[in-house]
Amino acid sequence: MHAQDRKIPRACTLVSSANMRGIFHHRKGLSMDIATIYTEHYLPEKETRRAPSTVAGYDSSVRLHVLPRWGSLEIEEIDPDDVQTWIDGFERPGAAEKAYKCLRQIVRWWIRKQRLRIADPTVYAELPAKEPYRPETLDAREVAEMLRGMWGHPMEAVAICAVTLGLRRGEVCALEWSDVNLKTGEVRVSKSRQTVRGETMTVRTKTDKSNRACYLPRFAVRRLRQLKGSGLITGEASPDKVARSIASWCKRRGLPHVSMTNMRHTWATLAVEAGVGIETVAMMLGHTDISTAYEHYIVPRKSICQEAQAAVERYMFAHAPRSRSVQGAA
Repeated sequence: MHAQDRKIPRACTLVSSANMRGIFHHRKGLSMDIATIYTEHYLPEKETRRAPSTVAGYDSSVRLHVLPRWGSLEIEEIDPDDVQTWIDGFERPGAAEKAYKCLRQIVRWWIRKQRLRIADPTVYAELPAKEPYRPETLDAREVAEMLRGMWGHPMEAVAICAVTLGLRRGEVCALEWSDVNLKTGEVRVSKSRQTVRGETMTVRTKTDKSNRACYLPRFAVRRLRQLKGSGLITGEASPDKVARSIASWCKRRGLPHVSMTNMRHTWATLAVEAGVGIETVAMMLGHTDISTAYEHYIVPRKSICQEAQAAVERYMFAHAPRSRSVQGAA
């Protein structure tokens, strides 16, 4: 009987191409519930491939929402209607989305890894609508006021690098003075400092694109030359302590302030306001996709929109035909 005439079992899995007797075999003995898949297979692999903070963030959602509901079930036992009911039961759309994506990733990872010929029960789900996120950012005047107010503070160098380079919090907290070229203004970003389950550690950057060179503005280079030290620019303070120190100082002094994450949003928005192209902004932020910068980092401020309209207006009038003079009645 030809291979194409063989009847493929309904529940089976692909095996190694080295098996010359056939491509498929029955999946007996491969049945496994979601909890076992996650704890014994999925999680150990992701711990070797993802940053500890990323793993910890998703692990908390899995243990809080996914395992209590789906942990005892095998993939084939999960009903798509039950998945939708579960999603609809969340009070916060953001929590629903994160939990659903965790379940979906575990299911699809296992199906792909084991070459299972079974239906994906997560494919039919619809997520609740979320309110668009608009990060709080500083304008140019507020940035200048904040930096002047940070003068002499132990974390002044951190604030300068955070708001003038658009670095992630972990990236700026991992900077060492040796990463900063105070002649050219080049800053090498190659690592991230994060606190996971109470332990502060230095890890690789979030993506390959995040491993990059940035360049400080001239005023920042001049001030950093005066501040130059050795080791980490944060000293030995943890990222959380750094953020609290800057926030409390600004609050006591009545200075404009946003979180260190929103300092990154601030730089991106100021860059666009200054006329920098979105592709350049994405490159300097270390994004792998330009759309990430557009969707999550650029705040559509009034000045940006007005300048865009002014540019269009200038273009329209420059190309409009001259109107003929019309003599009106006296």
